[in-house]
Amino acid sequence: MMGAESEVRVGQMMRVVVLPVPAVLLTVLLAGCGGTGDDGHRPRTVRAEVSAPIYAPIARQQVDAAPLTEQEVFPAATLGAMKKESVSVTADCAAAVGADVDGCSQVVRGLFRGPEVVGQVAVFNLADVAQADALVNRFKEELFPTPMGSENGGTAMVRGMGHFVSVSWVSAEGDTRPDLAEPLAALDLASRFVQARILAL
Repeated sequence: MMGAESEVRVGQMMRVVVLPVPAVLLTVLLAGCGGTGDDGHRPRTVRAEVSAPIYAPIARQQVDAAPLTEQEVFPAATLGAMKKESVSVTADCAAAVGADVDGCSQVVRGLFRGPEVVGQVAVFNLADVAQADALVNRFKEELFPTPMGSENGGTAMVRGMGHFVSVSWVSAEGDTRPDLAEPLAALDLASRFVQARILAL
């Protein structure tokens, strides 16, 4: 139940991810992502933004047809201080969220673990930006990717990027209470693959 804790943000947060900025600035901007309530295996807080005009060149899968690969989305063994543990690449989008996902042809997910935290990145490949934005809103209100490991509570960022949707989700391990802003920002860097796709068109 996201309620008043969820919000759709287009603009400032988009610039933070697409353009290189100091890590300190990322930490400040994401500091409010912690949340306080728990909702089973969902994040406590979800920040969501639909696709911005910068992603217009990849608004349709028809013009950006190459399927995603593990190497494209997760080229390195780490994201920040978090180490990659496993990756799943599948056409079964419904299994990744426990519900049908209209227009989804593929989802790539990676499980990451760091000091006192666990998280995942999920990238959904949809037919067009309308279906991608619809999925962003569904993640904000009614469903979410299933845990790959021990993700529970915590905080997440959901971003529409043309016909893609990227989800970054991080939570504490066990009873620890680490700051989640920095690992969340690190996981969100996986979405940089989209920039290369736009430049390649």
